[in-house]
Amino acid sequence: MFCLADMLWADKDFIGNTYPQEVCEKILHSMERLSNIRPERVIEGMTPSEFSLLCCAVEYPRRNPGKAATVAEIAAQMNVLVPAVSRTLRSLQEKGWIERAVDECDRRSVRVTATPAGEKMLRANMKRVVNALNRIMSVFTEEEMRTIAELYSKFANSMEQNIGR
Repeated sequence: MFCLADMLWADKDFIGNTYPQEVCEKILHSMERLSNIRPERVIEGMTPSEFSLLCCAVEYPRRNPGKAATVAEIAAQMNVLVPAVSRTLRSLQEKGWIERAVDECDRRSVRVTATPAGEKMLRANMKRVVNALNRIMSVFTEEEMRTIAELYSKFANSMEQNIGR
């Protein structure tokens, strides 16, 4: 990132050059630090992808009573391709944390259900995630959190509009 920062400063068209240098340096440095944070330091016994997929498998039936998520629905929810979901599902199934079954209404679709062991593993990791987020957020006042939320949302919207998803 520091090479990128140096190149950005050298580019006369970079809008960051119109702000005080310490402002853009702080933003670029913070972005680099955030990109180096690894969720596997919080989540135990599974990869971040497995954790996200298991979250989808558990949460989907809560929002759609009596209906397990399809592989395609999970892929859409996670904003990844179906083959990536299929690989992760295979890993979760080997660990006994999910079950897959052909959809009776649409034989081309596969529905995914978390097993009790999978739900237990997810709950344990959710506790770790909640504890970590509580520690992180506890250093901010409510007003600071509102400001962060507003600015972060504005930043994300601008990135989506200018770079895309």
